[in-house]
Amino acid sequence: MKRFYKNRKIFYGISIALILIGVIFIFINGVSLDIQFSGGSKITYDYKGEIPLQEAEALVEETLGRTATAQQTVGISDETYSLVLSLGGKESITTEDQDKLTTAFAEKYPDSEISLASIRSVEPYIGRQFLIRGILAIVIAMVLIVIYVTIRFKLISGLSAALTALLALLHDLVLVFMTFVVFKIPINDGFVAVVLTILGYSVNATIVIYDRIRANKRLYGSKLTIEEIADKSISQTLARTINTSLMTVIAIMLVFIFAMANGLTSVANFALPLMVGTISGCYSSITLPGTLWVSWQKHKLNKKEA
Repeated sequence: MKRFYKNRKIFYGISIALILIGVIFIFINGVSLDIQFSGGSKITYDYKGEIPLQEAEALVEETLGRTATAQQTVGISDETYSLVLSLGGKESITTEDQDKLTTAFAEKYPDSEISLASIRSVEPYIGRQFLIRGILAIVIAMVLIVIYVTIRFKLISGLSAALTALLALLHDLVLVFMTFVVFKIPINDGFVAVVLTILGYSVNATIVIYDRIRANKRLYGSKLTIEEIADKSISQTLARTINTSLMTVIAIMLVFIFAMANGLTSVANFALPLMVGTISGCYSSITLPGTLWVSWQKHKLNKKEA
């Protein structure tokens, strides 16, 4: 039986260190919002051959005097790719600027057969509404998780179990957010999708541990201390949690490698935070909820005895 509670300060220190590194990168890189949340224009071109993303961004700035973020996605056929340019700002791109930009790309890449596929603009106030709704979806998911865990685990003080599980989920959410910041990935609807996926994945692993704690508490009662029950429960579920997470990470990693090899930045920008979140969810569900729950119960017991 591994001593998770005894080593809890090491686990807490690792989590705090990772979060502090992310905070440092916020000051270095800043937080970038996609036009879905900040407003702006998104232009999609279909082309053949190869157009380096950094060159595309530089060409937009040279032609229009506006900064842009370029991404590449799969086109309508195997030989065709789509170049997606996101231009932030309050002003939508004009028809004149569209023609000017299309001409600039056609002149610089004459063999690419580049053509304008679509263009859409998002007003800033609409972007803010999307952002608020995305945050609201995450908050609602967390509230429902707290309610569910509280009701299901009444035997082991459901509210304390729910709130310690919530702290672990917040830990995962922060690390996913920091991944977007560190790798300069614009915050978009993919962020909301990744966070909701990780919340469901992480809380599932936590529930398995709580279920074992509940079963062991019934089985051993006062024969084991509360920290021994928690350590035993985490140890019993350790192999399952790690193996499940490992298989998930391998699958996501293959998607990430394929996307990077084919220049599919939109897919890679989704797979990378999802991979980090899966690893974080595995780590947090093993090291945080159980040990925090024990600390809470011991504090309540000491307070009652005092």
